[in-house]
Amino acid sequence: MTINLIAVGKLEKDFQKLFDEYAKRIFVFSKFNLIEIKENTLKNLEVKKEKETLEILSKIPKNSTVFLLSIKGKNYSSEEFSKLITNDANITFVIGGSNGVIESYFENKISFSKLTFPHQLFRVILIEQIYRAFTIKNNLKYHK
Repeated sequence: MTINLIAVGKLEKDFQKLFDEYAKRIFVFSKFNLIEIKENTLKNLEVKKEKETLEILSKIPKNSTVFLLSIKGKNYSSEEFSKLITNDANITFVIGGSNGVIESYFENKISFSKLTFPHQLFRVILIEQIYRAFTIKNNLKYHK
């Protein structure tokens, strides 16, 4: 099993520390790959979104089930989310850039809330939920 996270941009130091802690915990259960895409600096937002989307698509591993994190996605409880992570799967989560992605390229969409979160913080929220999913699947005390 491999969990991939493709995200646009880099984390700031404080967020990176939290992210790394959860990534280390996930390695007990699964391989984990972080693929960071450099944020495009084009002024034309539609062209920027298209270029970032195509870059993301080029980084998705073959035979991977892909989930785009989107406010338009389906909401899951932590328990339901844990069922998306199957033991033999290659799963890729995608966090687009600040202007989003071309969502029509992505079939599976997940929403954690109708609220908008800063991308830095959301990356930490996502990796924590991935770790939580593994603890649920393995009946560990972390999730109550």
